[in-house]
Amino acid sequence: MINFPKKGIHDNKPTPKLLYEIITQDLKFQDVCVDKTKFDAVSQLWGNRSYCNPPFSNKKPFILKAIESNKAGSEVLLYSPFDPRPSWFKLLYQQNVLVMVFMKRFGHERFAHALYHLKNYAEAKIVLVEDEHAILKQGF
Repeated sequence: MINFPKKGIHDNKPTPKLLYEIITQDLKFQDVCVDKTKFDAVSQLWGNRSYCNPPFSNKKPFILKAIESNKAGSEVLLYSPFDPRPSWFKLLYQQNVLVMVFMKRFGHERFAHALYHLKNYAEAKIVLVEDEHAILKQGF
């Protein structure tokens, strides 16, 4: 029998360092969850070029706020496992999201991870990216 981790055990797992640096320094996205005392990412609209790595066990409120913020004009980037089964994935896909699935695994992850880019695309698209640097070629 396989023993899976308890729910919530990976909620505070940070974005891999190199990926985070590319997102925040090279692509100039602002992390909406960097300081919860200054900004409540679930209740406030996000600014333009916002980034979020939602908690593993409670993604949906953050994804709903990302969609709402995108509809209000913000460009949003999310980092989460690539799993097309849950309702949160379907919500993003219906928003014509660009899904960049990493072929490289970060650590001992159960699922491949992906960046979900909300930017008013004409249709949803899923692309495979080799590694962190490959996202720089996606035309942000």
